Amino acid sequence: MENPMERLRSIRKEIDEIDEKLVYLISKRTEYAKEIAHLKMKLNCPINDEKREMEIKKRIYELCKKYNLDFEMVWNVMGILMEYNKRIQREEINSKNNKKLH
Repeated sequence: MENPMERLRSIRKEIDEIDEKLVYLISKRTEYAKEIAHLKMKLNCPINDEKREMEIKKRIYELCKKYNLDFEMVWNVMGILMEYNKRIQREEINSKNNKKLH
């Protein structure tokens, strides 16, 4: 049987690996936000899309049920990510528009 200190180290190592994966996935999500900004410009779509956000919310709710997670906590995290991605989209669009002006 593994001693408690070894088990603690093992779990912490696993958590570190999960944290790296989470940061990587946040990075990928942000890169897609930049691409989405360019597509929205071409399609003349607004940054905010309430219908899409409701779809995401429903999907996250179902995932929380599936994985037995607190929806409010997960939705708060997703809200932070979505607001950050919208900010990135605004910055991308503003940057592109400023380049057109010069």
